[in-house]
Amino acid sequence: MKESRHPHPHIDPRQPRHTSTPGTNPPVFAWKPPTAEREMLISGTHPPVYEKVAVPIADGYTLQVATDEAFTQCVIEKTGLEDPVFLPEQALPPGKYWWRWSAGDAVAETFTFTISESAVILEVPAVEAWLQRFPDTHPRMHILATAVPSWREQLPATAPDELVLLREDADELLTQSHHMNEPEFLPDRTLDYEAFRRIWYPTMWGTRRFAKGAETLALAYLATGNRSYGRAACDRILSLCRWDPEGSSYLGHNDEAHMSVITTGPITCDWVWDLFTDGERQQVIQQFRHRGELTFSHMHDQGCYGVTRFDSHAGREIVFLAQLALVFHEQIPDARRWLEWLRPVLCGIWPVWAGDDGGWAEGISYSNAYVTLMSRFASILKQGAGINLYTRPFWKNHVRWKHAVLPAYAEWIGFGDHTERWEVAWTAHADLAELIARETQSPEFLPYVAELRHEARLCAKTPPERVMGRVNPTLLLAPTLADQPTAASRSEPPARLSHVFPAVGWAAIRTGVNRGKDDVAFIFRSSPFGSFSHSHANNNDFILHVGGRVMAMPTGYYAGYGSAHHAHWVWHTKSNNCLTFSDASQLIRSLEARGAVEGHFENDHLVYFQGDGDQSYRLQARRCRRHVVYLKASGCFLLVDEFIAQLGVTSALQWNIHSWNPFAVSKDGKAFTITREESVLAGHFLFHQDSFITMREGWDPPPAKGAQSSAQWHNQYHLRFSPTAITAVRRNFGVVLCPGYPGKPAATVSSRRTGNAEIAEIGPDAVAVNQADEMEAFAITTKAIALVQTGGTTYAISVQGIAAVAP
Repeated sequence: MKESRHPHPHIDPRQPRHTSTPGTNPPVFAWKPPTAEREMLISGTHPPVYEKVAVPIADGYTLQVATDEAFTQCVIEKTGLEDPVFLPEQALPPGKYWWRWSAGDAVAETFTFTISESAVILEVPAVEAWLQRFPDTHPRMHILATAVPSWREQLPATAPDELVLLREDADELLTQSHHMNEPEFLPDRTLDYEAFRRIWYPTMWGTRRFAKGAETLALAYLATGNRSYGRAACDRILSLCRWDPEGSSYLGHNDEAHMSVITTGPITCDWVWDLFTDGERQQVIQQFRHRGELTFSHMHDQGCYGVTRFDSHAGREIVFLAQLALVFHEQIPDARRWLEWLRPVLCGIWPVWAGDDGGWAEGISYSNAYVTLMSRFASILKQGAGINLYTRPFWKNHVRWKHAVLPAYAEWIGFGDHTERWEVAWTAHADLAELIARETQSPEFLPYVAELRHEARLCAKTPPERVMGRVNPTLLLAPTLADQPTAASRSEPPARLSHVFPAVGWAAIRTGVNRGKDDVAFIFRSSPFGSFSHSHANNNDFILHVGGRVMAMPTGYYAGYGSAHHAHWVWHTKSNNCLTFSDASQLIRSLEARGAVEGHFENDHLVYFQGDGDQSYRLQARRCRRHVVYLKASGCFLLVDEFIAQLGVTSALQWNIHSWNPFAVSKDGKAFTITREESVLAGHFLFHQDSFITMREGWDPPPAKGAQSSAQWHNQYHLRFSPTAITAVRRNFGVVLCPGYPGKPAATVSSRRTGNAEIAEIGPDAVAVNQADEMEAFAITTKAIALVQTGGTTYAISVQGIAAVAP
């Protein structure tokens, strides 16, 4: 059976990938089976939106894994698999393997993978073993009943501040009502988005706060033994249990309200289990049984999560369903089946928006939300069943990714929905980084945690509807660190300035990653995951922080998913620091709009990588690459955009940059300056032919005004540089960006056109950008895209990367 191959991991979700070397042993096996189209809810776009998706139609699958291509030496042969996913219980010996799947008469292609000696061994036993290891008493989520007395006794010494805050929050909650009416039904968002949002937004946050309040009260009961806290938590849960699971909070109508019930509800029930009466407990079981059935059907029966569907919200629901099943498995017989399906999904396939290198394709804000939720399951499984998912490479690398791409001082986080610098957001980043540090015993992360907590105190006040309590239950119940970081580990400079995360297509150049605001941070995105979900059409985009100020950033605000501003400004390439062509965007909301960060190189004199945006611009370009060079001596960036037009397509190249502050433009229109307090960014266009600059402010359309508008939605300014001629089939367009801040003044740049070369002298460095098939510069005749002179060496840039050349 010949299978279609596709580079996008959501279109072709097979694991292990052909010729790959998995980082975890045993690897998970997943494949895309024969499918039929079915219309289903896509919750990631907010309800009620339906799309046709591929649903498996095979009755059962066979998986074969062998040490030989002829499959005469099978090490795994499983028949009758219900789902196209399988996670072995035992690790495989290092070596090369072949694998294939079949269904009836259909036999798939054969794929190979290699198990290396360095792969992390993570053996996940069958679900029955989980349930045997978890006690049959409550609580058992995050903490076991036998451990509560000693934990409660130690809290005043181990976490005195948290205990005070928890009591204060619980006491405040006791003054509030523990009843919430069933939500209103939502209007049709396609007819009147603002009318929809007026009900949807307060419903989402109101139901979340009410359910989270129940969890806070339950945690306070665990910590203090005060039954008034626990009984109030019971009353809140019972109020939620009076809702009709197929009414206004039905998953297919308002999945946010549904998830508010199942997010913290099961854990709350576990912690106050002994305080329910027998009759109340039956009401609770009935509610969560019904919601569990709906959730399983939505994620499994309407398309298998991680195989044929990848919608964003389901990345939460898999965690919530697992928690529900672990709490209620004695009372809900189907819970075992749910966990058996979730075992390879949560312990093998997850994360579907990331790779082992730790990045998250949907952006920093959504990474924190979704990884934090998964950390709850990982901590519960580790504590209750002794299965340590934190040994997977992703977890430590996730903190390393965040440290590289999210400076603690950042005013703008970018490359995905949500940009606000709220106290609750920075605290959540710190909490997750500290949790991973503690669960993996990695004290080297704690200085970054401390920086985040310091900056959290300087952040804007959190909108009241988003305040969910000041104590993180997972962190409060997490293990302590055996060791603390040394002073040397904080003060030593990093071994390199660049950090590349190819699985998600992110990169960072940080000149002072451990020096606070004494830093220039260049963050870059060109992602293989495309412009789908909470990502935008911005491959080859960048964010530039200088001395603690964000100088260049993507623009627009998250004024509601699919709102006029979001859909017609934020999603479009025009709102980002990218090329546009005659105002045309990259492919929007497309898995085909793939990018990549390639050719990474660093030595003592420079950093280089390139962003491959060919597929994102394929309507206008056969090739569209952005080559990035950081010159260490001058402290400047060279960006060279390499463009080759699509055959028969004529369009005007436009170079875009955006900021919170206005642009000052030189008289000749070949340079600009952004000034923000004491930070400066000077830009120089290496183009001495006819051109023009256009500038504007604001957005078209602007974010809707209203009660939910953020005080941080400042005005934004936009500059576009355009060569006048639009007949060029091929162009290499160079820009030099020179950052400066107190103690680090911006370098001086002089530029000129000599023959076919655009040449710039940048402090002690020099560059030449080729404007034809061939140029002569620095005593070299070359077809290279550009030449760079630094540290006594000349380097040539080509589509293959960068390399030193002889004169």
